[in-house]
Amino acid sequence: MKIEKGDNVSFTYIKNVEKGLVNGVLVSDYAKNSECYSGEVVEIRDIEHHGLSKETLRYGNIKGDRSKLLITVEDEDGFSKAFYDGRMMNLSVVKPDAIAS
Repeated sequence: MKIEKGDNVSFTYIKNVEKGLVNGVLVSDYAKNSECYSGEVVEIRDIEHHGLSKETLRYGNIKGDRSKLLITVEDEDGFSKAFYDGRMMNLSVVKPDAIAS
């Protein structure tokens, strides 16, 4: 389902994937640092059409890979946070008209 501005979403966000070697095999733990989030989508930014700032590109502490879409979600306390859509797992989307019903 396509995410749109105004949708209510909940998801698990994958960040800071832990990698290591076990008996010579590279292993990854995607769940260890993942967190659950929910709220209303307030902005969707396509970085192909609205590029990242030079400051953002120089930022060296990203906790995972970037995706084409940057989704800003506002939680119930009014706090906004941006997420790359490619790391949003177990995504549940509720359209605003479904809430009003």
